[in-house]
Amino acid sequence: MRRARLSLGPVRLALLLAGLGACVTSGEGEKMQRDIDRLKQRVDAMDRRDAEINEQVARLRKVLDQATALLSRNSADIGSRVDKNTADLAAASGQIEEAKHSLDELQRKLTDQNGRLAQLEQTQSKIVDRVAPTIPEDKETLWKEAQTRLAGGMRDDARRFLNSFIQRFPQDPRAPQALILVGQSYATEGKHQLAAGAFGKVLDTFPKAAEVPDAMWFMGQSYAELKFCSDSIAILNDLVKRFPKSARVNDAKTKLRELHKIQKDKKFCTS
Repeated sequence: MRRARLSLGPVRLALLLAGLGACVTSGEGEKMQRDIDRLKQRVDAMDRRDAEINEQVARLRKVLDQATALLSRNSADIGSRVDKNTADLAAASGQIEEAKHSLDELQRKLTDQNGRLAQLEQTQSKIVDRVAPTIPEDKETLWKEAQTRLAGGMRDDARRFLNSFIQRFPQDPRAPQALILVGQSYATEGKHQLAAGAFGKVLDTFPKAAEVPDAMWFMGQSYAELKFCSDSIAILNDLVKRFPKSARVNDAKTKLRELHKIQKDKKFCTS
């Protein structure tokens, strides 16, 4: 609180001096005047300090009000941010849960798929064992199994066994015969181009084999079936010239006469 101001106006001072005039000397009066003046100066100084203090208090109050307002705004902002962060955290938690659910679902599907794949592999293995049986390692067993399958009309299996025999045992005397059997199986199915290829392989791979005349004869037959009459004539002529004592020579001559008659007929010969 502001201190009570001590002030003596001129009239009050004169009355005081008048009331004291009878008992106060001039020297005492001067001294009293000086004391009064000093007291007045002190009062004025106190008034100035009070004014400064009041001004400082006012500034402090203003600063305090500003700080209070700023704190209120910050509190409100912090509250908003906290609310927003809480909402964001809740949303993130929801997304995490959703992602976890999706991951669990994906894992379940993957497990199911692996199970189905395992079943498929087992089924495929059974099919392979049934459709493409294991090829024997033993040469004689392999040859026997190939003949058995040919006789039973299982030509795909027979070709697999025969080709395996040729690859594993190319030095065996039966290898050229195995190739001829492969060609004949194709011819039986009407696949004359593949048949001609197998017969031609006998000539290329086993040129000195006893089966060469037979391979040339069957090759000429396949060319004729393909309407490649000029090629058939060429291979059969070569057979007659190179192997005049072969059992296939008479058949070759008969086929040559037939081919010469139809060679110009485009319905039977394209070349």
